[in-house]
Amino acid sequence: MDWPSITFGAFLATAAIFVLITLALFPVVRRPFLLWLSARTAMIGLMAVMFMAPSAPIGLSGAEAKLIGGVANTLSIAVAGPFLASYIERKYLLEGTRRLLRSVFPIGLVLAGIIPLVPHVPILTNVPETGLLALIAIIVFGLGKAIALGSRAATFQAVAWSGGVIVGLYLLVHELVTGVELNFWTSAVLAALVLEFIVTSMGVVDGFMDFRRQRDAALAEVEAATLAIATDPLTGLANRRGLLRHYEESERGRPHGLALIDCDHFKRINDRYGHDVGDEVLVAIGRGLKGENVFAARLGGEEFVVLLYGADWQSLAEKARRRVTTAVIEHVSHLATTVTASAGIAQLRDGETLASALKRADRALYAAKDAGRDRSLAMTPFDAAPLGVGGPPHLRAVG
Repeated sequence: MDWPSITFGAFLATAAIFVLITLALFPVVRRPFLLWLSARTAMIGLMAVMFMAPSAPIGLSGAEAKLIGGVANTLSIAVAGPFLASYIERKYLLEGTRRLLRSVFPIGLVLAGIIPLVPHVPILTNVPETGLLALIAIIVFGLGKAIALGSRAATFQAVAWSGGVIVGLYLLVHELVTGVELNFWTSAVLAALVLEFIVTSMGVVDGFMDFRRQRDAALAEVEAATLAIATDPLTGLANRRGLLRHYEESERGRPHGLALIDCDHFKRINDRYGHDVGDEVLVAIGRGLKGENVFAARLGGEEFVVLLYGADWQSLAEKARRRVTTAVIEHVSHLATTVTASAGIAQLRDGETLASALKRADRALYAAKDAGRDRSLAMTPFDAAPLGVGGPPHLRAVG
């Protein structure tokens, strides 16, 4: 096998692989430019077979091969318009330019249909070439408009097509000046087309990477917004929405119990020291309630909820309640008043909703306040053994 045949075979293999890759990507990313790109590559391959193959296609005369090659060349330019229209990044508002680029396709179809008529209608002789020049001018205009706005896709495509433009102009000028056709024009054109495949592939990959970066940024923004909606802005703990979300979706599984913790006499702090100091106290409480095997949230005002994980959940609840006092002492050192908290604790039953458990914890919390505050009372299961010290029915003291 001679070198031209090897070169041409490698080119066709490259074109075929390029078409298969673009078609395989389309179901994944659903971007229309991939279909237009595969169609353009297929037309380029057909044109190459008709015009540049080392031997004439079997079963076709020279005139027939030239006719088919001319139609394929026209169609390759026709699909370049909608390809570019759908390839340029969507963030650039070029609707007028995109419509103009999309119009290249129907015009190209008309020109392709005129080519077989040229031998029979002499008046049409220059119509295909003139039309192609107009289509190329539209494509160049679209490229320039997008590049001026900073389009990376258009920049890559301009580089991809530059090889073909340079080779075409050189061959045209050489033939016009010398009247002799270059003997290596086939290799030059094939090299330019391979360059187009390579650079276009790079542009597509770059576009996908940019799309992925934009998608990741959008997902991060959504996640941040979701987190903001579910977070108490003062303490940084989860709010009621975040608490419910954690309760229903947490990978840690269901908690064993929960504690409803309320700062004792918080109104007195606001009245005596002002709401700014009151906010400092709430922030300190939020810090103090955080700990291992617990999930803390602020329901509103001075009321907090702690979900408790582990067999020692009652001990965790009491420790969290006591940390309220130590946290305020540590973080609000200028406060002369000792801050205490009361807690109502409830064990979670199988299948119980958060609202149901909170109601039971709320009953225990009111009982703890009625019993003198600064203590924890736990709701016992309804089939539990006897009452605890100092509590109403189904309540027992903790700690």
